[in-house]
Amino acid sequence: MIGANVLQGKPFEGVFVFDIHAHINDTSDFQMLDTAPAQVADTMDRLGIAGGCVSSILSIHADCALGNKYVLEATKEHPGKLYGYVTVSPHHNDVELDPFFREPGIKGLKVHAAFHRASISDPRYTPFFEYADRHALPVLFHTWEIVDIIHVADIAARYKNAKFIIGHGAMRLWEVKREVIDAVQKYENVFADTTVSVAYDGAVEYAAEKLGADRLCYGSDVPFYDCRHVVGKVATSRLRDEDKEKILGGNARRLLHL
Repeated sequence: MIGANVLQGKPFEGVFVFDIHAHINDTSDFQMLDTAPAQVADTMDRLGIAGGCVSSILSIHADCALGNKYVLEATKEHPGKLYGYVTVSPHHNDVELDPFFREPGIKGLKVHAAFHRASISDPRYTPFFEYADRHALPVLFHTWEIVDIIHVADIAARYKNAKFIIGHGAMRLWEVKREVIDAVQKYENVFADTTVSVAYDGAVEYAAEKLGADRLCYGSDVPFYDCRHVVGKVATSRLRDEDKEKILGGNARRLLHL
């Protein structure tokens, strides 16, 4: 049983666990510990998590270019453990993506329109979505409100070669989750992750039932949140082990070509 080690306070063994929604670096807006790449990797090691795909909090907040540089460095310092998203900003849509994607550790794009004071539907994101579509890349969105999900669904309908991950969507409030369910059921290139600080008992099971275990990925938002409680919700859920394995890492392996 996958949950057995977790309930005994032991790390995962024999299960591929991968965090599809993680971060490095710091911000003054949140009190966080262990934000350096080595600290994030160490946290994963202690839990038996094989690795994670990170974006830089610095890129999300203040300096997109410098944060992306740190992500690239992290993937080289921790190969096979930390992979990276290139954060894209509507205010800097002339960034050259090709050099990043020549690197084996860079796996996709990250969009955080809220902190960039924009909308996901902002046309300045269009070149990035076109790039993702041409190269069949995953794009991880920060989403929170209903309108965010509506915009992601519209983008997924237009760019069918790319894969779109609705960050936070699987575990949010019912009104938001209803839109997530609709988007995942309509579009084969839409996925959702488990990233959220709180969720009611049964939320993982409900998400897996409505979205399908093939379309749900474990994500923690570490180091915004301690990842132990998020991964524990999946591991100790009432799902079958084969569905837990898909959510914990199997789907990420497929999406990111790990």
